[in-house]
Amino acid sequence: MMQHLQSAFAFDIHIRRDVDEKASPDGVKVLAHDIQEGVAYEKNGVKITSFLVDHGPVKPAYGFRLDYGGHSLALSGDTRPSDNLIKFCRGVDALIHEVLDPEVLRKQHPSEQLFQAVVQHHTTPEQAGSIFARVEPRLAVYSHAVGTSATVDQTRRAYAGRVEMGEDLMSIDISDEIHVQRGIPNARE
Repeated sequence: MMQHLQSAFAFDIHIRRDVDEKASPDGVKVLAHDIQEGVAYEKNGVKITSFLVDHGPVKPAYGFRLDYGGHSLALSGDTRPSDNLIKFCRGVDALIHEVLDPEVLRKQHPSEQLFQAVVQHHTTPEQAGSIFARVEPRLAVYSHAVGTSATVDQTRRAYAGRVEMGEDLMSIDISDEIHVQRGIPNARE
């Protein structure tokens, strides 16, 4: 993928490096490597672990867990429920998980075939509630959400812990307490 992106941007790279800006060739080098399940990065007390999730025919699909300073955060990635996700996320401070509300999706995609194909590769609010109950995060946050505020209510059928709908520019401060801030901090209206 990264090689193809370099090819796609070849003209822009050429102009910036060789013609107009005379940018350093080192500035356009891509340093990438394919990952597998396991520790993908570990430096200065930061550890990022990748783990396989089940996104149907999309293989591999990964979730990620970040550990730092005795605290942890996990990102589910696109997935339907899986025991591997539970295993790698158990006990995290915050789990950011995708969700798809079938009722909302049905309105967007009336084709039964498309509807079924999409639902089968994602996590419903009730399924997410079961995942949260098994993982036991201090905070569960929905991302990549196809849903509404009712999605959280549906999740509560299986999970009584703290659940938030994620949104752009939301920040999560994880320490002894978890603080969620929505929007741009200190922004003036």
